[in-house]
Amino acid sequence: MPILLGLIGLLMAGLFWILYTHRTVKGLQELDRDTKGAQRRAVSALRNIVGTPLERVRDPRLAAVILMLQLVRTGSPVTASEKTKILEFMEAPLAFEQISTAFEQAWGYTQQRFPFSQVADPLIPLLRQKLTVEERAELITMLTQVASAHSALSELQREGIARLKNRLMAGEKGFGRGVASV
Repeated sequence: MPILLGLIGLLMAGLFWILYTHRTVKGLQELDRDTKGAQRRAVSALRNIVGTPLERVRDPRLAAVILMLQLVRTGSPVTASEKTKILEFMEAPLAFEQISTAFEQAWGYTQQRFPFSQVADPLIPLLRQKLTVEERAELITMLTQVASAHSALSELQREGIARLKNRLMAGEKGFGRGVASV
């Protein structure tokens, strides 16, 4: 009989412990849910002060390489012909001294199958500020050549380049909204 009472006591203690930890976990989940807005505001404020990694890019040549890489990584993995074309552009006209270092740095800013516009949009202010209208047009040409290095431009690539072109050239003489052809 004392063994039976001991087992019942042990079961009750185990049940109490399970219920206590369950209640604690629920409380933490509620606290997390209640503070989600504050967490988002804190992250947003930090981003407003520091900026996203892409907004901290200051070299328009690096921005161009980032765009070329993201354009080809949006669809499928980068092919040898696409990489070769990017490296050729990095040598001339972009004139990088340490091509492999710059390529790896630009690679770090890109993601496989990530929307091109989400990488391009933060770079547009830098490109509009630092590049002339002719250099912007040359960037669009480079992007088109990189995207078509392996095969014809995909619809996704064509739309991404057209959107970037519209945003880069908006308000420039001879260019405007509605520029759909690349």
